[in-house]
Amino acid sequence: MHSPGISGIDYLAPFFGTARTDPARPAVVDNGLVIGYGTLAAWVLEVAGALAPRDATRPQSQPPVGVVVHHSARDVAALLGVLAAGRAYVPLEADHPAARLDAILARLGVEEAVATADTGWQPAVASVIRPRWAPGAALPPAAATGPDSGVRPDDPAYVLFTSGSTGRPKGVVVPHRALAAVVPPLRTLYGIGPDSTVLHFHGAGGDTSLEEILPTLTGGATLVVDDAAREGFARVAEDQEVTVAVLPTGFWHGLTGDLLHQGAELPASLRTVVIGGEAVRADMLERWRQLGSDGVRLLNTYGSTETALVTHAVQLAGPGAPALPATGGDLPIGLPLPHVGQRVADGGELYVSGPGLALGYHGEPEASAARFAEHEGVRWYRTGDLVRVGPGGALVFRGRSDHQVKIRGHRVDLVEVEGLVGRCTGVLETAAARVERAGHSTLAAFFVPLPDHDPDQVAAGVRARLAEAAAPQLVPSLLVPVAALERTHTGKVDRNATRDRYLAAAGADR
Repeated sequence: MHSPGISGIDYLAPFFGTARTDPARPAVVDNGLVIGYGTLAAWVLEVAGALAPRDATRPQSQPPVGVVVHHSARDVAALLGVLAAGRAYVPLEADHPAARLDAILARLGVEEAVATADTGWQPAVASVIRPRWAPGAALPPAAATGPDSGVRPDDPAYVLFTSGSTGRPKGVVVPHRALAAVVPPLRTLYGIGPDSTVLHFHGAGGDTSLEEILPTLTGGATLVVDDAAREGFARVAEDQEVTVAVLPTGFWHGLTGDLLHQGAELPASLRTVVIGGEAVRADMLERWRQLGSDGVRLLNTYGSTETALVTHAVQLAGPGAPALPATGGDLPIGLPLPHVGQRVADGGELYVSGPGLALGYHGEPEASAARFAEHEGVRWYRTGDLVRVGPGGALVFRGRSDHQVKIRGHRVDLVEVEGLVGRCTGVLETAAARVERAGHSTLAAFFVPLPDHDPDQVAAGVRARLAEAAAPQLVPSLLVPVAALERTHTGKVDRNATRDRYLAAAGADR
């Protein structure tokens, strides 16, 4: 082992520094089990040491390491272990269909996987690493600075699969430099320090988990994992004295409504709530203020998988919140963080630049070239989001230039959903859309059954097929049989008109 750790972009150095100087400080509280920085760092180094060394001759093509995740402190150690070794990881969510996980392994050529728990699915790879996860493990003195992996800024750090309009998800390859660039500003923005307790709400299958893990553990703070947080957020936050929580906007909408209905108060420990993933409803912001949330900073954030975690942020409420400009009822998504460049092209599409950009899509040079391109000597990512610049320079979201929507914080391509449903037995044609009901975003698929097919049986078959082959966020919560789909004057299927007809008939709240 040598010092410093990751040469040139040692974003993990503060974590190993705390493990060395204050090993007993709580790093993760996992459903009541307290794991100190020293023990967690020992787990991290055990994972890093078990991996094949980084291949400096082919860092861009060396297969990523699969990490079987199930939302625990072990996930945290496994992800950090892969990063500390200078390798890239791909999360394998244990509750996803086995066929999807097997397809990811084959597509990326994964040769190693880290098992964080015993699950019903076992990765079919050459080497499955099963760390000891010894309680009370100590950080060896010689390893206290972390491994010297020799990683370079543009070496891959992780691969995440997003929904794709071709029906085949795209693997976004994000480099280590992106994490090195975004973690310090997020730590400052969220106010994370040694006295902070951060809720680990998001599973490791998405990049938002790193938005919680890295600023927390590089800031000497404590990360709280609690399986009851989704059903009992207020109780968990109160019991664990959570100071910072990063929540999907849809969850926050529901939480705000529930707390107000119950006459409950926000946990006294809360200082900062960060939301993102969907547009913020102005009526819910007003209800949030009615909760007596004046002492809690509410931050609205924006970012894409291709731009590493967060690129824009704005404070909507709480101490020091700016007066929101009149934006026609639309709330801003924010100003760019210090490491981010932005450009609003003709037509309003947002382009983003800076060190947070992904390297591209794994094995898809044409798709990469379509989204990542140089302009006047600067590499930009074409977000597909339409924005306008509001008073004060904050951006206001206007919609998508394609057919992607956010459902419960997940980006979903409606064309991909339509392809999945349309290939099911008994379906003649289909249209997918996002439906707003009672303050929540729901994925709906409207389908025309084939003649002589029972609509209920077709719907049951669709659900069964998608449960086997699709990621959970791609499975519609609503499957609605219709006699015909609405169409435009040119004969194309009109998703929104089909949805609106359903809502009008159902008398639902749009």
